[in-house]
Amino acid sequence: MRIQTLLLTTILTLLFLPAHAQMERERADIRPPVEEIFWTHGLVATGTVQQVPAGNMNVTIMHSFGVLSNRTLQNFFGLDSPPNVRLGLDFGLTDQWSLGIGRTTFEKVVDLRTQLVLLRQGSDGAPPLSLSLKGDLGVTTVENRRPLSDDLSGTAALMAARSFGDAFSLQISPMVSWFASPLPGNDGTLAGLGVGAEYRLSDRYAFFAEWLPVVGDRFEGAHNAFSVGLDIETGGHVFQLFFSNTQWHTEQYAISHTNTDFWAGDFRFGFNVNRIFQL
Repeated sequence: MRIQTLLLTTILTLLFLPAHAQMERERADIRPPVEEIFWTHGLVATGTVQQVPAGNMNVTIMHSFGVLSNRTLQNFFGLDSPPNVRLGLDFGLTDQWSLGIGRTTFEKVVDLRTQLVLLRQGSDGAPPLSLSLKGDLGVTTVENRRPLSDDLSGTAALMAARSFGDAFSLQISPMVSWFASPLPGNDGTLAGLGVGAEYRLSDRYAFFAEWLPVVGDRFEGAHNAFSVGLDIETGGHVFQLFFSNTQWHTEQYAISHTNTDFWAGDFRFGFNVNRIFQL
């Protein structure tokens, strides 16, 4: 009886071990996603599909100055004009979901935002693109004796992007923005179609461009935002130098408050600093 029990135990052990080892074996990921469709998590006014990894914090400092053509020498090419600055933090809760907060000088806008990855482009082309949802909720903190609900604004955007080889990336971002209390005579809901592109010259430099046309009704006097700039990758930071006709760094304000025309020469200089910290 003891011999039978010993044989049975040995057989079961031999059967279990290979099965257990097979269950623990990790399969090689033969289709890893494209890691960097864009170098940064945002361009000038719009976000990109680039996600903050889990446990990492992205710090951004965004500046835009006055219009270059407005009393050019007296205002030293717009640099003497008060800049609009957005300070922002974004934290990766998971590799698919991030939360962020920022504060903009103009209108003293504080905004909360979130981004969710729906799909990531595979390195072999399947899936063929990356998809992310972005939401941003802003509140003006300027003293105006209005109820808080009148100071709210927001944007919801679907970002679809694809990397074409190692050099070129393109993103299309249909979006809807709204203001709880728009200026009289303006519709509080706006639609736009953001277009962003990046072309890498080397491992350190890349050109980028951004266009945010308004679709349908727009605020009186508003122009489509357009920006062109240069990314500089330094290993720890990504610096962005750009020219733009918008002085805003969130979608809802760029789509509604851009009041100069880039193609008429009314653009300004700006720069952003991006830094990722692993926590």
